[in-house]
Amino acid sequence: MKTKHTARDITVALFLLTAFLTLFIPAAAMAVDDENCLMCHKYAGLGRYAKNEEQKAVKRIFYVNEELFKASYHGKLRCKNCHTGVEEIPHTDVKNVDCATDCHLNDPSTGRAFSHKSIVNDLRKSAHGPDGTKKPDLIKDLPKCKDCHTNKPYQIGIGKELKSMQFIKVCLECHESEAWTNRFYKHMFYRAQTRRSSKQVVALCSKCHADKEKMDRHEVDVVIGFKDTFHGKAIVYGDEDVANCLNCHAPYQLGFSPHRIISHTDSSSPVHPDNKLRDCRQSGCHADAQEAFANKGKAHPSNVMTERVDEDGVTIYQEEQEFQAWVIEMIALFYKILIIAVVGGLGFHRLADLYATHRERKIALRAAKLGRHTS
Repeated sequence: MKTKHTARDITVALFLLTAFLTLFIPAAAMAVDDENCLMCHKYAGLGRYAKNEEQKAVKRIFYVNEELFKASYHGKLRCKNCHTGVEEIPHTDVKNVDCATDCHLNDPSTGRAFSHKSIVNDLRKSAHGPDGTKKPDLIKDLPKCKDCHTNKPYQIGIGKELKSMQFIKVCLECHESEAWTNRFYKHMFYRAQTRRSSKQVVALCSKCHADKEKMDRHEVDVVIGFKDTFHGKAIVYGDEDVANCLNCHAPYQLGFSPHRIISHTDSSSPVHPDNKLRDCRQSGCHADAQEAFANKGKAHPSNVMTERVDEDGVTIYQEEQEFQAWVIEMIALFYKILIIAVVGGLGFHRLADLYATHRERKIALRAAKLGRHTS
């Protein structure tokens, strides 16, 4: 005999299920995804094919690792704080994330909604932004926020350090939530530390500035020789006290930041010829530097020098810089060939010696056998 369930029975069942989930599942677990986005986005294969700017089909992945997201910088934000316009399933006409959007978090210094708007505005006016570039028709080449920033988890190991630090226990005297206190300290600790090593900074900037095709489109010097300079070699060998790209092009001491980099042709730029001396002296790098030192050529060789021309309209230093880069390349090639020849020669000599020893042993054995037969 089949039992029919009335609407009242279903309502009671749903109520009991909700009560069970509320009482027996930790609140922290429920608060992670109160919009239920992970109902779909927890599956690793979730994605779809779409056309990029070159009209090529690319697969976009929409998988979200819950544990990694919770431990990331934005782990306490709701999905719809950034992904606006998501009102139905399947999602249609979803706008790109705007980093200038006001967050639901309040700025503790003002009490107003927090926003990256001022940073986004600085970036727009910089050499990397649509308002500061000399080629506004090539906006697609300009870096976006996500080209430099990723929502990665906080540095591994901070959690262990927190428990051993006495002042965290002092914080917990007033701030009752240990989870909140730990997360707040992780954020402060992260902001107070160098987030990228000099080697990582150079690698990040080189993704664009070592791309000759892209730099030619923007009529910007392509950086081809920084790794061969004193600064570049010191960074390769792990010296973090040597200036990297941002130390010269975006020095905080001179009022700049990575979001406020301007063209070297701008008279207020820290790397403009009139300001190079002050740039070299900041941060205690070359405190006693003189004008001749600061303006002695370029900090990194390039094969394009469009900003300097002689009386006949010919670019100054262009051939010299290209020849210098060629000489360095030839020297490196010479040493590579020399190393291969020396190591290869030693290997060949060793193999020849082993062969000669083996051959002599065979001759000796043959002679011994002939001696026994004749006797």
